[in-house]
Amino acid sequence: MRRRSLLQGLAGAAAGAAALSACAGGDGPRRTDSVRIILGHGAAPGNPRSDGALAFQRLVAEQSGGEVEIQILGQESVGNDTEMMVSVAAGTLDMSINSQGPFSSYVPEAALIGLPFLFESSAHAYAVLDGALQDTIAARAEEVGFHVLNLWDNGMRDISNSVRSIASPEDVAGLKIRTPDDPMTIDIFGELGANPTPLAFGELYLALRQGAVDGQENPVVNIKSSSLQEVQSHLAVTGHKYEVNPFVMSTTRWKNLSEDIRQVIASAAQGAVEEQRRLMTEQTAAIYTEFEQVLEVTHPDRAEFREATAPVAERWQAEHPDFFDQITTAAEAIRAEHEEQPA
Repeated sequence: MRRRSLLQGLAGAAAGAAALSACAGGDGPRRTDSVRIILGHGAAPGNPRSDGALAFQRLVAEQSGGEVEIQILGQESVGNDTEMMVSVAAGTLDMSINSQGPFSSYVPEAALIGLPFLFESSAHAYAVLDGALQDTIAARAEEVGFHVLNLWDNGMRDISNSVRSIASPEDVAGLKIRTPDDPMTIDIFGELGANPTPLAFGELYLALRQGAVDGQENPVVNIKSSSLQEVQSHLAVTGHKYEVNPFVMSTTRWKNLSEDIRQVIASAAQGAVEEQRRLMTEQTAAIYTEFEQVLEVTHPDRAEFREATAPVAERWQAEHPDFFDQITTAAEAIRAEHEEQPA
């Protein structure tokens, strides 16, 4: 099924690339041409990633006077996140609002954004990542074929399951937990004694319903938009890690656009990330309130989980010492600055 999905995705993206090529001439699209750009993502309608993509589409149309058309192919219609990254790298898909795990297979440093308990909140992560850290990641990505427009919010992640409530790290041991294809998440749940099981997000609902996995970890907006609460009974608000959705474009496609169109895309991407983050904040608060009524919700001691997962950070520090120091120092500086502010 995965191979068929990939072939279908590549075929669709190739058709889109052919249409884009027909719109372009010489070194890039002429101002009189209508330029079409294909954007793929894996989110369900109503998810902030999906709504952010729609905001980007609208802003590009407005700011280009209708000259540039963004065609959105969501819900993994051109492949799952890993497959879309392959397509963008190959230049057969123009853009993707992707997931941190598949992105980190090309830019390994990006996995450290998900160090356990590095951030206290999404706002803390924004303050750290919107600057030199993002520049470092973008420079690495450019070397392997991805132009990073910005980093969208994929939220603080919690654990759900259908076996038992989670009050301590010991309660996670033995659970078969679906994870994304992300080495950091796999490492965290392995350290907690779970059985981490990488699986495409589009396959998760059925896997939970059929009992192929006991649980999963995600921000609550992803749980809600894909109705995972229907096939889970327990939610532990652990906030064990934070993730971004890198908004990336094929470097080849980016370089073949005129400077005017690049400016439109960059400006629209900034407007879209602001809208997406706003929606994440609003929906997260509302969904926590809703889930208190339909799930058994626990609020474990984060300090216990931080201590239990400390070896994960030590291993990643040894593997990427420079970037580890950069991101942890920045995170601690923002944390200290916040603590110093009067209540």
